[in-house]
Amino acid sequence: MAAETAWRALDGLGVQPGELLLVHGAGTTVGEAAVRFALHRGIRVIATAGQTRAAALEAIGAQVTAYGEGMDGRVGALAGGHVDRALDTAPTGGRIDRADQPSPAGGSLPTLIELTGDPDRVLTVSDFAAAAESGVRVATEIRYDRMEEFARLAGDGILVVPVARTYTLDQIREAAELSRSRRPGGKLMLVL
Repeated sequence: MAAETAWRALDGLGVQPGELLLVHGAGTTVGEAAVRFALHRGIRVIATAGQTRAAALEAIGAQVTAYGEGMDGRVGALAGGHVDRALDTAPTGGRIDRADQPSPAGGSLPTLIELTGDPDRVLTVSDFAAAAESGVRVATEIRYDRMEEFARLAGDGILVVPVARTYTLDQIREAAELSRSRRPGGKLMLVL
């Protein structure tokens, strides 16, 4: 599902080889899949992520900066000013503008619009309410016709889904607690 959402979002944005894409929330499973797919398509990528996933994103070729206070300035410096398109994969209710304060109404979308210069060049896969208010596009129609392509890309090592941890059935409560924290650092797998 993460791969399908990322692929559909890139298609929906219409991002082209050689363009500069900002993936906000690239430490999420959808965000990392979007980074991998974009790089595979010849798109330059700046990614916002926390320390947990930053090194992995840099290792695959993204320029990475932290989200939080001053993100817009850091992204602008990496981009040389302007980004062509932005994809928001960050969970809603996250933090962006100041590391110690919740996001303002609309979350990260106003910042992404500012960086691209046009709400039509921004797409969110998570903050649908703010998108409706700001004119940002959303990706909603799920397609299953790419699953064979995703399997091939996984076999080629292009698509990698990070696994944070595996759990046995007797550890299900621990897994659930980490999942509810919204910061698992990858997929949690139950091994029977």
